[in-house]
Amino acid sequence: MTLEYHIGDSASPKGHALIYFRDGANPDQVGASYVVTLPISVDISKYVPPFLAGQVEQLGSGDMSSFSFPPAPESVPSESWLRETATSRGDDLLFGGVVDLGDITSLMAVVADISGEYSEQCEKLGIGVADPNTVCQGTDADDRESGGTADTEVTDVNDVMYSMMSEPDLLTELTTLMGRFQYESSGGDTAGALESEAKIRSIANHVPENRRIDLMIEAAADGRGDSAKRAQLYLDRAFAMYREDYTRVHVIEQEIKALGDGQSSAS
Repeated sequence: MTLEYHIGDSASPKGHALIYFRDGANPDQVGASYVVTLPISVDISKYVPPFLAGQVEQLGSGDMSSFSFPPAPESVPSESWLRETATSRGDDLLFGGVVDLGDITSLMAVVADISGEYSEQCEKLGIGVADPNTVCQGTDADDRESGGTADTEVTDVNDVMYSMMSEPDLLTELTTLMGRFQYESSGGDTAGALESEAKIRSIANHVPENRRIDLMIEAAADGRGDSAKRAQLYLDRAFAMYREDYTRVHVIEQEIKALGDGQSSAS
């Protein structure tokens, strides 16, 4: 398979790429997925429940050095939006062809094939799982000097996934992450809390600023006895702001103020 690069070069792939397709029936409709070649090797069998471990072994070694998500292309605003996004993020942009965007089953196989070929190109050039002392090709010297790491790659993946989600879905994801963040913070799991906080802040980049996700994080992490209640109020406020239920927003802000935090504002 020959990959069609619309941004980037097969001689120096970045290790992370947007893959896009046009719909055969409606050429203006564009769908995209994202592929990442990880800089570290992951034994995925360690992270699945024991009763599924046997199935993972049957599928292969359990090693996952690259992945694509979503598994089939999701609708995106336009090809020009993809080009701007890929350029601003430093991603490769691959064209997967003209397809039936409604045929999810077939598209999952196509995305997997393109992802596999892209991963092989990266591995041949030493991009992906490598010696920690080896400098990867396809990475700008400025990025190396500024401390580009696997953490940055993971954050980038989260950004791509969240950019393709609607606000209701983002707020639902936020609800799950806030519960996890509070549990990890109160339990002393610093690494877990930092990871969850990074995901929450990534979501904050994809919802309007007046949702005040920053204040939600502060409330959850300040160690006060009422921190969980105030964090929940900020979460409720974000949902109310999305629904444009400003009467409810006002009531929630009064509750927050009564608890001793008057920083919220519906504007």
